[in-house]
Amino acid sequence: MTRRSGPRRLVAAAVTAVAVVSAGTLQLGGSAAWAATPASPESPGELLVPEVEEGSEKVRDPDFGEEVLVPDAGEDCDVSHAVSGESAFEVTAISRDRVPRHARPGLAKSARDDRVSIPRPDEANTRQRYFGVDYTLPTGVELTCVRVDLLDTSPKARGAVLQTVTKAAPTADGGEGVRSVGRGKLKVRVTFDEQHPSKVRGKPSEVARIGYRVSLYGRGQDGAVVTTSRVSANLFPLWRLPAGIDRFGQRAQDDGGDDWCSSFTHGWLSVAAGKALLPEINDVSGEHARNLGHQTHLTGDDLDAFHLYRFAGVKAGVAGSGGLNHERLVAATKAAMNGGADGLRQVRDWAETTRTRLGRLIDNKNVVRIHYAAGSPVKGDSRFTAGWAAALLREGVYPFTNAKKERAELDLGIGAWSRIGNTIIREKDFRTDHDDHLHVSLSGTKRR
Repeated sequence: MTRRSGPRRLVAAAVTAVAVVSAGTLQLGGSAAWAATPASPESPGELLVPEVEEGSEKVRDPDFGEEVLVPDAGEDCDVSHAVSGESAFEVTAISRDRVPRHARPGLAKSARDDRVSIPRPDEANTRQRYFGVDYTLPTGVELTCVRVDLLDTSPKARGAVLQTVTKAAPTADGGEGVRSVGRGKLKVRVTFDEQHPSKVRGKPSEVARIGYRVSLYGRGQDGAVVTTSRVSANLFPLWRLPAGIDRFGQRAQDDGGDDWCSSFTHGWLSVAAGKALLPEINDVSGEHARNLGHQTHLTGDDLDAFHLYRFAGVKAGVAGSGGLNHERLVAATKAAMNGGADGLRQVRDWAETTRTRLGRLIDNKNVVRIHYAAGSPVKGDSRFTAGWAAALLREGVYPFTNAKKERAELDLGIGAWSRIGNTIIREKDFRTDHDDHLHVSLSGTKRR
């Protein structure tokens, strides 16, 4: 789409209608679990709005027939005294970059380049992302400015501008976010740096899709200004966990952090926190879905959380607390095997509390998979074979061979778990690599 601007008024390039497709675990037609609940203080209910800069004006959007705010191009992109006319000026392609792959070969293929992290207001991304832009420039026209607008392309948002991310003249070094990388080719920043922090405000749960409109401005030899634009393919936003969510074992923020969640998960957590469905949270996703060393955790819908039962003296916020809690379970189980009444009481409390809280998660229609501790063999004590913790939790009884090579069993006296046949945490979902934490996977489409 190409136009020339009239005198002293730049008409913005139209917002191209973008087809919204179903992808990943966020599918059209799914009911939001929080739809009927009031907004939390951490997720204000106002609509996301762009930062309105001085000199902005309203123009009628030709695609949607509505008035939209269009920021002025700014001092570095002066388009005043433009004259009307036509030009073969076009953005021909927009290509997204690749998120850095994990160093381990087995995880290198696990990446999602269609996720982009949007920081909280007044914060910046740790890792910047850049899109490639191909364009045609007519003879006699100089490219003077590039503007990138972050759009809300969710079905009801109709391409609303969330914020202008980049607005600068192209340079050889790309210092202001726009770099010329060859004839008809640009590399443009689409994320937020320290000089241009996020100003996006509102409810992240309402923004399920995003896109980027890249607008180019050129000036002819006669001084007339031409403009053209194109909207990228849809992407999925990732947001910081809702404020007030307790954490344990989180990674350093200078590596981009590990607390990025999908729009759906952000809304679900705002409700789940009030219902105490989950304890403290560890990993969610890396910035821009960078692989954190998991086969999963790439869409912002997988949560690693603390144990559902905490033994006395264990503080979840302390490094290694997940492993320490499991060690306390081992110690209590040993004591119970040796006939200790207090050890038996502790293991029984662990099993009953964990069963109850797992049941609440199973009953939540947006929880689609749970993984938890199987119980690894214990060094120096042959009574513990792989799966001992799962047996106690599921069956209430663990048979073992004692030091005298005699068959024995630890019976908690609580019987088999009433939910043992559920499909959300099956027998194979109890795993030794989850002895120190709980894993919960969510989906925006409710289970039937």
